[in-house]
Amino acid sequence: NSITDRTMKSMCTMLGSLITLSHLDLSFSMNCNITDVGVIDLMDAIQSLQHLSLLRISLEYCSNVTDVGGEKIGDIVRAHTSLIDVEVNVEWTCISSGGVANLRSVRNTRSFHQLKIISQYR
Repeated sequence: NSITDRTMKSMCTMLGSLITLSHLDLSFSMNCNITDVGVIDLMDAIQSLQHLSLLRISLEYCSNVTDVGGEKIGDIVRAHTSLIDVEVNVEWTCISSGGVANLRSVRNTRSFHQLKIISQYR
């Protein structure tokens, strides 16, 4: 049973109803078949969580995620003013070095207690 864009959409509907959620730690890896579409749905749901202060998201080995998904992650983290502690793992995805640089540029837009972008291949 793998997570796909369709199952991600269902999860995001439920996630969007948790309006008082302050901490979110999600990890998708190996058997996950989400694409940029699933990442965009996820980040749109996260954007609606107005009290969210901590976000940890791992897309490790999600090889169908590209710069499009990475850009959406960066856009939402940049715009979500209550987020102060962020960790994003994009190891072994198809996000290019330019896409990773775009993610890291989030730190130039405002201050965070912690902003960690993990992208090195092991």
